[in-house]
Amino acid sequence: MKTCTAIICLLSSSLFAVENPNTPWSFAPLRRPVVPQTSDAWARDDIDRFALAYQAAKGLKPNPDASRTMLIRRATLDLHGLLPTPQEVADFERDPASDEQAFATVVDRLLQSPRFGEKWARHWLDVVRYAESTGRAWNAPYIYAFRYRDWVIDSFNADKPYTRFVAEQIAGDLLPAKTDAEKQQNLIATGMLAMGSLDLQALQYDQFLLDRVDDQIDVTTRAFMGLTIACARCHDHKTDPVTQHDYYALAGLFTSSETFSGTAHKVELGPSLYVDLERLMVLPKNQPTSVAAALKAPLLKSGEVNAMDDMMSMSSGKNARATSYEYDPSLAMGLRESKAEDCPVRNAGDPYDEGPTPLRGDMKIPGLPPMPRVEAKQSGRLQLAQWLCQPTHPLTSRVMANRVWAQLFGKGLVSTVDNFGISGEKPVHPELLDHLAIRFVQEGWSMKKLIRAIMLSHVYRQSSEGTVASREIDPDNKTLWRVPPRRVPMETLRDSLLQISGRLKLERPTGIPIAGNGGKGNTARTRSLLSIDDPYRTIYLPVLRDLLPDAYSTWDFPNPSQIQGQRSVTTVAPQALFLMNDAFVVRTADALATQVLSAFSDDHQCLSQLYRILFAREPVNDEIDDAKALLESLDANDETQRWSALVQALIGSAEFRYAL
Repeated sequence: MKTCTAIICLLSSSLFAVENPNTPWSFAPLRRPVVPQTSDAWARDDIDRFALAYQAAKGLKPNPDASRTMLIRRATLDLHGLLPTPQEVADFERDPASDEQAFATVVDRLLQSPRFGEKWARHWLDVVRYAESTGRAWNAPYIYAFRYRDWVIDSFNADKPYTRFVAEQIAGDLLPAKTDAEKQQNLIATGMLAMGSLDLQALQYDQFLLDRVDDQIDVTTRAFMGLTIACARCHDHKTDPVTQHDYYALAGLFTSSETFSGTAHKVELGPSLYVDLERLMVLPKNQPTSVAAALKAPLLKSGEVNAMDDMMSMSSGKNARATSYEYDPSLAMGLRESKAEDCPVRNAGDPYDEGPTPLRGDMKIPGLPPMPRVEAKQSGRLQLAQWLCQPTHPLTSRVMANRVWAQLFGKGLVSTVDNFGISGEKPVHPELLDHLAIRFVQEGWSMKKLIRAIMLSHVYRQSSEGTVASREIDPDNKTLWRVPPRRVPMETLRDSLLQISGRLKLERPTGIPIAGNGGKGNTARTRSLLSIDDPYRTIYLPVLRDLLPDAYSTWDFPNPSQIQGQRSVTTVAPQALFLMNDAFVVRTADALATQVLSAFSDDHQCLSQLYRILFAREPVNDEIDDAKALLESLDANDETQRWSALVQALIGSAEFRYAL
């Protein structure tokens, strides 16, 4: 770490200086920015000092602090995707420590909870187009995709260093491990590369194989580098300095790897479809533990498992009934090394029109460092991981630091979070972005430390309200003068409804969560064994391509066939109709009304408890008057239904749907 720090410190203080105007700003080396100096006591962190400088340049001042009740609700929604309990709110309000110290205690508690991984893993699953079926014409199931999902959750909870997180997904099968269990988890991580949306009935088999490689290139380069390198498949990239040579030099890494997705193209009648996690090589003593030393690590050998029977019978109509899958803990999706060979350029993307053959890993992208040399018998995935995990790689830390910022403020410092190329947006504050990226590296690539630092800054602790004058000067909040209100994602909305109804189960469901639906030919369909009414957290419900529940699209759940690090936020009529009429919401309102009425006999106490549960605060006088007027206007013969109607009205309010 001292070496990394020294390297970064030696870099020039000027930001994003590039010799070639056609080189993206993001390719410039990481450079330590000069932190603005201020005597303003408001600044608790360098993040605050940057913000004050931006605001001063526009004649603005930061917003007042959010109240403790608003702050704990915001933080709990951001870190857990759930509401704070009335007891947690009361404990925070009564904490005699300073606001800063008391909030640090709250943030530390939230970061240490298993609920943190469940919330933040979902952000990453959006980025890597996570799904449990292929989509397309034959929507075959990825019955072991959930093992990758659980690996992501556990990685966030364990605060796995981001470089290790990156390396395991690209080359986990090639990394050293101290135990068989660790080796298995490393291999499960490569499932990211095996769950693309592919047409298993594509007419040309070679086309199918190259489509799979293209998907692997796209998810790898956009997730970790924010680059659309897959655009160079048929021709040189139209905007970024990436050529077809670069694309096929990278493609060779994946054509030299074997993909085990649990599915197969229609011509693959007997391939090995899963990796057998139990058939490992014996781990040698004194095995190297660093990624760099892993260049000489032994490869994992996996057994062959033919799992086509169920799916073939589904597609041919041999089974007219539901097909269930038995869970085998020794199987997983993933990659392993195969015959190492370079991949010829395909002229205009035609799989049968071959051009020159670049060496694997021989990318020559101007402004980026060269990849380490790939040995003759290696795929090159390990060298790709090593290349990305360099502390001075200009993209790896910038892209992830920006993703974290976007999740906490609703918008990244680079608004195009998946595109750091020329066609993407430039950073609104390049100095702050590099400050965060360098801080990320220096603190051991710790996600939790980066999140904690941002949340404890005064910038994050501001109120979301604002004056007319401030809005007129900076309506887009580019100077960070307030925390913008953010609508909670679909998962948080659903999980919070389960939480307040008392139905939420926090344990993970066990077993294979999907099954096959009998039928003939292409009428066979994959189906989920868990419905939107099941009490598990939403992250544990299967994500089936082309078969998502209506509520998902209503609340802007991303298309699981696409890489989408930043979700759309729409306001449409079906959202209001969902909150007014959906049976899930109605049951939640009934349950909460019954719960409150059974605990309190006084109307004022009942109303206060509702506001504490839903909004983490007490109602004001106008709200009390409005609530009483609504209750009086309803049928007095059914007390529970009267209060249920009030609960549903509160659930339908903007305050419930937003982190303020």
